[in-house]
Amino acid sequence: MKRPGCLLAAVGAAIVLGLLGRCTALVLDPASGGPDNRVAAADSRVCAQTGGNNLPLAEATAHFGLAVPPAATDLVFTADAGGLQGDFSLTLRFTTTPADLATFLSAGDFEPPSAATTVSTGDWTTYEPGAAVRPAGGPCGLTPPVGPAIVYSRDGRGYAGKAGPRSLAVDGATDPAHPVVWVSAVDL
Repeated sequence: MKRPGCLLAAVGAAIVLGLLGRCTALVLDPASGGPDNRVAAADSRVCAQTGGNNLPLAEATAHFGLAVPPAATDLVFTADAGGLQGDFSLTLRFTTTPADLATFLSAGDFEPPSAATTVSTGDWTTYEPGAAVRPAGGPCGLTPPVGPAIVYSRDGRGYAGKAGPRSLAVDGATDPAHPVVWVSAVDL
């Protein structure tokens, strides 16, 4: 005779395993059984150190109301849709010109970047006097550096009717003719 506690534990374990299976199926490509990383195979700008890149750059930037300058260089990104929560996310870095940066900020409805702006995106950290200076990090340098030359802008108001944060960091001091821009955007 089975004890009620053992039966309850067995039923609970079966439910948990069933839910894990369903959640895993949401993020895995049914054809390969692995993460859906099809965009990385077709776009060399995808950060090779990341997986699950199933959203083309044009679709991701359009979703978040962004227009990357056509002449941007050194562009690298990671973007996905349909994770466990059905969210879209985009992280990108590119180098541009001061004029194209101004156009990008205006078209994206960002506030002017400032050293006084704080951000709360992922592991982004803002510089405060006395804080340690840190180079760009994360996969493919997609996390901006920390230092007095970095300025930030944040859009907590939403974009194109959506309610997700977009954060931006700019290093326009290291090479003023070629500012480097980092963007992180996610649906909540």
